[in-house]
Amino acid sequence: MKKSLLAIAVAAALPGFAQAQSSLTMYGILDASVQWSNQDFNSNVAFTGGKPVYNRGAAGFSLANGVGTGSRFGLRGSEDLGGGMTAIFQIEHRFDVTDGDTSGGTATGFSRSGAAITADGANNGIKFWNGQAWVGLSSGWGQVTAGRQYTPIFWALYPADFTAYQYYNNWSGPTGSSLAALIPQGPVRADNSIAYKSPTFGGLTVYAMYAFGERLPNGTSSATADTTSIKAIGTGDIYGIAAGWQLGGLYIGGGYHSIDNKATANSGSLNGTSVVGGVPTVGQSIGAITASYKWESFGVSLGYTQVNFQQFYANTTNKSNINNILASAFANVGTGKVYFNYYNTNGHDFKSSYIPTGSTVPVPINNNSTNSFGLTYEYPLSKRTFMYVAGGMSNFSGFQPAGTTAIKPSAAALGLRHLF
Repeated sequence: MKKSLLAIAVAAALPGFAQAQSSLTMYGILDASVQWSNQDFNSNVAFTGGKPVYNRGAAGFSLANGVGTGSRFGLRGSEDLGGGMTAIFQIEHRFDVTDGDTSGGTATGFSRSGAAITADGANNGIKFWNGQAWVGLSSGWGQVTAGRQYTPIFWALYPADFTAYQYYNNWSGPTGSSLAALIPQGPVRADNSIAYKSPTFGGLTVYAMYAFGERLPNGTSSATADTTSIKAIGTGDIYGIAAGWQLGGLYIGGGYHSIDNKATANSGSLNGTSVVGGVPTVGQSIGAITASYKWESFGVSLGYTQVNFQQFYANTTNKSNINNILASAFANVGTGKVYFNYYNTNGHDFKSSYIPTGSTVPVPINNNSTNSFGLTYEYPLSKRTFMYVAGGMSNFSGFQPAGTTAIKPSAAALGLRHLF
């Protein structure tokens, strides 16, 4: 939202910076809700003797941040450079509105150390501009930006998730689980990236990105509770390309990401048994495709993604993948909207990190399906203020080692979201 008083305030505080802009926008979202969640939703994973143990928190009510949309404050701006060229930038801080902490904006992606697919911003709590932070140039040929920003697959799938990656169990990943492998689209944001967005021709927009691994040395150590000196080789660079085509109510999108990383390991000791090799898992590539159609009062979409991994264990390497079927729908109900999200996850040739005492072979993860659901009713109080009732549930038992307690997180919330 642009307001002259806000622009004057910024100009007074940052005179040189603000006056250099031909356009400056301050924006933000505040989202808080009363949430009920079960024990599994409040759980975290610990390791005892190499076996995953799911520590369950107490079920009950809490004040939650960002169930609808993560709370944030940002600045975006542009300067006309002449000749059709424009300088552009965006910086965005994510935070927890319930306590003011810098805790929002955790982005999912590949661990550059190679230990596992995990949050690409595992230390996001120390990043102030943890949402986006980029600068670039825009012209008739498109725009080029550099910094921390969304990936091409994010933009390709975004229009087909009618919740716009909001509420429980949207397409960016499941809520209420520390099983980080269950990420339908791989990286959501990438640090140290250069991205290109084309102009739209006949409804077609193309996205491309290259993210530098920042010269991480080969064999960067990433020890886990199961192994010692587990390592990965490669630069950690990520590249990706995607496209989206809009024709009236029809949208078709798809993309591909790849990472320069391979799993390897040194000799170690697993539960007192000497073995060579551990079970590090590194993501290597993601493919995605989706299609949707929107009518005036409702819409439906369907998508498919595949996340490919390489696992190293017991002197061998193993190719594994996670396949995801994604679905989204909305319908206007009165002045509000009902949203529904679903995805089915199925792992193939996947090994867990649990190696029983006396064995050198990891316990295989069941190839059963894992399901996640989200249902929301959103009611506008104004153009910028919304109330919502949302619920979500998942069943992750198909992605856990045999013999471990099934995780079935569920939660519901009554919330208020304000945009400014």
